[in-house]
Amino acid sequence: MKIVFIAGPYTGDGSYEQIEKNIREAEKYQIALANKEIGFFCPHNHTEHFGSKKGVTVPEQFFYDLDFQFLMRIADASLAIPGWEKSWGTKREVAWAKEHGMKIFYPKDPTDIEEIVTWTKK
Repeated sequence: MKIVFIAGPYTGDGSYEQIEKNIREAEKYQIALANKEIGFFCPHNHTEHFGSKKGVTVPEQFFYDLDFQFLMRIADASLAIPGWEKSWGTKREVAWAKEHGMKIFYPKDPTDIEEIVTWTKK
């Protein structure tokens, strides 16, 4: 099974509401990929609202670095959510994927995944 890393803005302006909006946007891509039986990893849900979890004492950077490990170690491709260019973290992920020759998809919206579907069948 090929794994697609879902890359997109997370923090935004840092407000709980903006983070929640970004998580739900990424979730739409998870659902679209899952419905096509395409493997994925989505950091948005993996470390969802890490900054507001009771008992979390590590710095935010730990979670960014942790999720980046999934990109480097398990992903076969990356899906860049529209607006990715506005996120320093996503720009870092896309740059790494490019530098390492990883396939990167730039769908317009969650319904625009046919190129990914075709790629996974190769």
